[in-house]
Amino acid sequence: MIGETLAERLSCIGELSSADRAALADVKGTVRPVAKGCDILTAGEEPEFAVLVLRGLLCHHRWKRDGTRQIHSFYLAKDAPSLESLHIDYVDSNLGAVVQSTVALIPHAELFRVMEQRPNLRALMWRETLVQAAIVREWLTRNSTLPAHSALAHLFCEMFVRAQAAELTTGGSCDLPATQETLAHALGLTAVHVNRTLQMLRETEMVDLKNGRLYVHEFDQLAALGEFDPSYLHLRRCSKAVRHAAATSPRQTIAGGAGLIQ
Repeated sequence: MIGETLAERLSCIGELSSADRAALADVKGTVRPVAKGCDILTAGEEPEFAVLVLRGLLCHHRWKRDGTRQIHSFYLAKDAPSLESLHIDYVDSNLGAVVQSTVALIPHAELFRVMEQRPNLRALMWRETLVQAAIVREWLTRNSTLPAHSALAHLFCEMFVRAQAAELTTGGSCDLPATQETLAHALGLTAVHVNRTLQMLRETEMVDLKNGRLYVHEFDQLAALGEFDPSYLHLRRCSKAVRHAAATSPRQTIAGGAGLIQ
C-alpha cells in the first residue's frame, strides 16, 4: 500500500514505467495514526524518514513568539510532504495533523535504495520537492497581494485541483476538513475575517465549505476571482477544463461586498 500510494503521487507530476512501479511496490515503511493537532516532525529535528499521507490532512506550520501560527501548505491523502528531508540536515518547520490522520513513515534508506535502482524515481522525488517549493512561493504571493475574498478563492481552487489530480473528488466536491481558524492561519487572517469572507463567497454560489467538505459549483468563476492559474502545481493530471477555465475566465467581483474585504 505504501509504495502504491507513493507511485500514485509521483505519477501526478511525471511518468512512471512498469519497472518504476515495481520498484516502488517493494518500498517498506511504518503506518502510524496521528491525532489532530499533533506534530510528526518539529523544526530542528533530524529525521531518518519521509512522510506519506494515507488519510486525513496535514500541514507545514510555524509558531511565532507571540503565540500566533502561520501555515505554509496543506497536504492531502497521497501527498509526500517531507521528501526534502532526504537532502537537508534538519527540518525547518513543523509537520502536523490538521485532523485525525494516518501516515506512512518511510526510512530514508528505503528511498535511497530505490532511487539508486531507478534514476527516474530519483528525478521524480527531487521534482516533488521542487513542486512543494513552488506551492510555498505561490502561497506567499497570494497572501501578500490578494484581498481576502480572492485569497480564499485561490486556496479553494488549489485544494480542489490537487484533490482532483489525486482522484479524491466526487463530482464537484472534495474533503477539506479545515476549520475557519485553520484557514485563517493559512491565509494570514483572523478567524473572524475568514468567517465573513466565507459568507460572502457562499452568497456568490460559486463555492461552499460545510461539514469538512468543499463544494465547488462554478470553478471557472472561482478561479477568475482568485486569479488562480494551476501551472505552479506542475500536475500532469490537471484537466484541460481546469486549465482552460483558469486561463480564460473574466475576472469576477463580489457585488456589493468587495469593498468590505481588505
